[in-house]
Amino acid sequence: MSKKFISQFNSGNTIDDIFLVQSRELRTTKNGSLYIQAQLADRTGMIEGRMWDASASFFESLGNDAFLRVKGRTEIYQNRMQLIIKNISKTNQEDIRLEDYLPGTEKDVNEMFSELKKIAGSIKQPHLQKLLNLFFNDNDFCKNFCSAPAAVQYHHAFLGGVLEHTLSVARLGIKITPLYPTLNRDLLISGIILHDIGKITELCYEKNFHYSDEGQLVGHLISGVLMIEEKVKQIDGFPKTLLDLLRHMILSHHGEYEWGSPKLPMTLEALALHYLDNIDAKIHAFNKAIAGDKDSSDNWTGYNKMFERKLFKKSSDYDY
Repeated sequence: MSKKFISQFNSGNTIDDIFLVQSRELRTTKNGSLYIQAQLADRTGMIEGRMWDASASFFESLGNDAFLRVKGRTEIYQNRMQLIIKNISKTNQEDIRLEDYLPGTEKDVNEMFSELKKIAGSIKQPHLQKLLNLFFNDNDFCKNFCSAPAAVQYHHAFLGGVLEHTLSVARLGIKITPLYPTLNRDLLISGIILHDIGKITELCYEKNFHYSDEGQLVGHLISGVLMIEEKVKQIDGFPKTLLDLLRHMILSHHGEYEWGSPKLPMTLEALALHYLDNIDAKIHAFNKAIAGDKDSSDNWTGYNKMFERKLFKKSSDYDY
């Protein structure tokens, strides 16, 4: 029987398939009974699953396997598709095709990377040019940069996500620099290209997407700065102030302390990077939320945790 992917699910489907289990918890209902709450995934998306009348011993018997066979039935609850689970069991590793479970970019990786290298080649400042060349001539870095997701869940959470996101932000940077002559183009574009390089060590993406030990303990902002500093050591006479400006862009690009930035943007290029990065991430997440909403009869999505609101789905459908 051919595999049915999550994006193909409709309410009332009977499901019997292997899923990548992103998370699982044993929870207690108001009346004291136990149930399993799980985030199930394949390459096309995620679905929340609940198994009622569970037990601690059954939950423990599942171990820490990333892939489990799940049987159940889909239904719509509060405008979101969920899976009511009847049974969960372990599965044989030979039954698993990893390409069915890890989502990937729909765009051509080689074409995107070639375009990004071309953009990097437009940098005229000699020290920044040498720095970018060191990264793009590092085969291990290039392989990981082209493979890494940009996030575990919210935006560009798929293989090739860092590359796709970085290229999108770089395109935005190229568009706005002629509009604002006080922006230092070489510094802005270099900062854009390097702003998320730390994600290649922050995130693990071999069987599922999760944070590495380095990601939990250090994070991609600091990791990215450390990677830049290692390359700078190979460049004679790299100006200290230029390095500080570049480090500041990486450390401040989340824009707010509560969003994980150890510094707030204090240069024009850092400010521009923050907003360009944010707009690409938010638009991608917005589109993802709309595409993932299965209730075609409603003009609104369910409540979205990232945006902390419902989202209107039909604004682009109207002929004004």
